[in-house]
Amino acid sequence: MKYIGNKTRLLNFINESIIKAKLPQNGTFIDIFGGTGSVGKYFKNKKYKIIANDFMTYSYIAQYVLIKINKIPSFEKVSLSGLSGALQELNSTTPKSGYIFNNFAPSGIEKRQYFSDNNARKIDAIRDKIENWRNDKLLSDDEYYILVYSLINAADFVANISGTYGAYLKIWRSMALKDLELKIPDITNNDLENEVVQEDANSLIKKISGDILYLDPPYNERQYAPNFHILETLAVWDKQKLVGKTGQRDYSKKKSAYSQKTNSIKAFEDLIANTNTNYIILSYNNEGIIPRDEILRILNNKGKVSEYTTDYRRFRTERDHKRRHYKQCDDKVVEHLYIIKVDKKN
Repeated sequence: MKYIGNKTRLLNFINESIIKAKLPQNGTFIDIFGGTGSVGKYFKNKKYKIIANDFMTYSYIAQYVLIKINKIPSFEKVSLSGLSGALQELNSTTPKSGYIFNNFAPSGIEKRQYFSDNNARKIDAIRDKIENWRNDKLLSDDEYYILVYSLINAADFVANISGTYGAYLKIWRSMALKDLELKIPDITNNDLENEVVQEDANSLIKKISGDILYLDPPYNERQYAPNFHILETLAVWDKQKLVGKTGQRDYSKKKSAYSQKTNSIKAFEDLIANTNTNYIILSYNNEGIIPRDEILRILNNKGKVSEYTTDYRRFRTERDHKRRHYKQCDDKVVEHLYIIKVDKKN
């Protein structure tokens, strides 16, 4: 999944920095802005016990599948062939015109071009069938979330977008014309009882403790809720009334203070002040809306700070190239990784 702030390309850098800073190689690792679950899954495979959190439902489902689940369940009530059989039945479901088709396909009521007509109809049929199976008590929570996650990934793969769902493309990208297909997710087992939570990070931080807190907060003014609204719709399947040219959900209760210049510093300061872990790791790049001097001021009040940096290419959508202005003209961004040994006297 192409995702704002996704750290997949930086995982080795993060791990190498942890080793250099001599942090513990086991214990509880908290990922409180979990996103797609890439960081949590990586450190799950390093044998940490993971506590992962995100406020968005599609992120919660991704983390539930990749982090909480250690073993693929049987799916015995819907298929004699387990998960592969369940996915095969969903993939062969007869397409139908429904909520996704009417709101996000060119031949639908709203004439939007997020999905081809056929893929939109397939999404409608598959998502309704998954929900019906759950309502008929044919799926456990683990089984339900695996199927929804598989659909979200499949839909994202064929979406006619350049990176986010803030807008659709007027010309069809080649991947968007491929047939939607659900696939088995990569589920790994670390033999630990990993946890997933869906809560505001600043509220959750007051209730949890552990060895390492990893922070990857939103760093620019692009709110996640409107930029990934279709994924949220597929996750919650509430079929709410949509508004605007791009068919937005009501996201008034999903806005992040970390994407607001007027509130980000205060939110970050509150988060750090209420942290109860032995170490804090903060990922933040040089184009973030919180200035580096403010970050260091806040972190230095919590303990001893070490800083590591690496260059990488920024997240761009096709719309960015002409419309957005960056601090640097090229695509290079500097990722700052701050590692804090917490002073328990503070």
